[in-house]
Amino acid sequence: MKKFFALLKVSVKSMLLSSTNSRGRSRKKAVSGAGAIVLIAILGLYLSGLYSFMLMQVLAPIHMEVLVFIFMGMGALMGGLLFTTFAVKGVVFGGKDNDLLLSMPVSSTMLMVSRVSAIYLENLLFSFFVLGPAGAVCAFMTQAGVGHSLLFWVRLLIAVFALPLLDTALSVLFGALVAFLSAKVSKGALGQNIVMAVYMVAVFWFAFNLNGMIEGLAANAMGVKESLSWAAPMLWMADGIMGDWGKLLLFALSCAVPFVLVVFGLGRVYRQAVTAFAARSARNDYKLSAQSASGQKKALLAKEAKRFFGTPMYLWNAGIGLIMLVAMGVAALVMQKDLRGFIAMIGGDFPVALVAAAVMGFCLSMTAIAAPSISLEGKYLWILREAPVGESALLWMKTGFQLLLSVPCTIVAGVCLAIALELSPVEGVALLLITLLFNGGHAVFGMLVGLAFPKLDAVNETVVVKQSLAVWLGMFVPMAMVGVCCLLYWLGGMITPWASLVLPVILLAVWMAVCALMLTKKGPAMLRAL
Repeated sequence: MKKFFALLKVSVKSMLLSSTNSRGRSRKKAVSGAGAIVLIAILGLYLSGLYSFMLMQVLAPIHMEVLVFIFMGMGALMGGLLFTTFAVKGVVFGGKDNDLLLSMPVSSTMLMVSRVSAIYLENLLFSFFVLGPAGAVCAFMTQAGVGHSLLFWVRLLIAVFALPLLDTALSVLFGALVAFLSAKVSKGALGQNIVMAVYMVAVFWFAFNLNGMIEGLAANAMGVKESLSWAAPMLWMADGIMGDWGKLLLFALSCAVPFVLVVFGLGRVYRQAVTAFAARSARNDYKLSAQSASGQKKALLAKEAKRFFGTPMYLWNAGIGLIMLVAMGVAALVMQKDLRGFIAMIGGDFPVALVAAAVMGFCLSMTAIAAPSISLEGKYLWILREAPVGESALLWMKTGFQLLLSVPCTIVAGVCLAIALELSPVEGVALLLITLLFNGGHAVFGMLVGLAFPKLDAVNETVVVKQSLAVWLGMFVPMAMVGVCCLLYWLGGMITPWASLVLPVILLAVWMAVCALMLTKKGPAMLRAL
């Protein structure tokens, strides 16, 4: 067991607590790991708290609280698959330390179990922050006494620990399939991007049709439950949480058995699978091809675009904010009558422009494209530095690539929101100006933190994009800037209406100018020091 826990510690660090490239700085390790944990916790709390509350308002009066746990269980399962399927490809089958670990005096099955256990812990974290709030909402809003006994919380805790076993088994199977396709198909990234695109379309469709679905639940809640017989484990889990110990045991077995079969089945062929995937990827990595781009700038932009669109983990983590931004703008334009009716119902001096700017700023904060770009070069950064391009031009090209993607999306979303919300010309121009300034400051700040906190020794791109300190700072500091701008808007409104618009503009302009000056003056030296 001592060997297993040592391997598990290494796997968990690779999954959540991977260090930065700076040596001997344990504080950075803790912050990087805490950032990943906070992101998962916030997302789980938000999704579970919001949708559990909306569902309970409809289901509690008809004593159908069981449907809340069915839907939240399905949400935890799908969210876990989204978080860990591609991580399995990198952490379990594509780790750069696999050769070292496989040469150690431990069985391949033990190594497989330790790697998969790290995936289980991440799924467990998300499951806890989805099912836990659902239980709290149920206990608070129920009209049937559900959640008012200790045994309810015991059953809920059993479900929290059992569900990630099924989630992990499915993630490992899908991750193995993704790794196989990536090794055998020359354009495996295209297939992964298509799968993720279909998944996102389904998510947006569900979000836009949620209100109608909830209204239908009140009329036919029992029929909805019967129609979900294809998701039998989720029904067993929900009935078990509500008090049926037999079905809870059946649910636990339906989670544990697939987990054991997948882990020990793949563990027997783990060495062969890792060797086959690594051998194929090595041949692809060193395949020479002609450079069709002409000119330094075009070649660098083509290189950045190929990495961004050719790396699903990078695209769907760093680009999700832009997808949400455009989807929000188009949805607001399509459903503008309903949106205006909702605003009229709220009434009063509702700061519509402020809310629009804040939501756009939140989406843009999640677009951390420049922050991990240096770290994604990895140990091959020296090749880029030896190219006949100055350090300053290289850094601004990476920064400009984020702006090349984010600025058009911002303009499209801003125009759509201005039309849908019937903003005045002054408010519409102010909305675009503030968000464009935010774009500039965010991109330059992301490049600065990417240089200050590089992660050139990461085992794969998953660790860089999801757990590095640079990405964490590149997302949460801009989010804090959005909050400061909202505060300045409120303070400026107490002085004069013009001040409420001018103060955020001044702050964002100063932020962008200071970051741009630092990148110009200090950036090349910071790059040479790597």
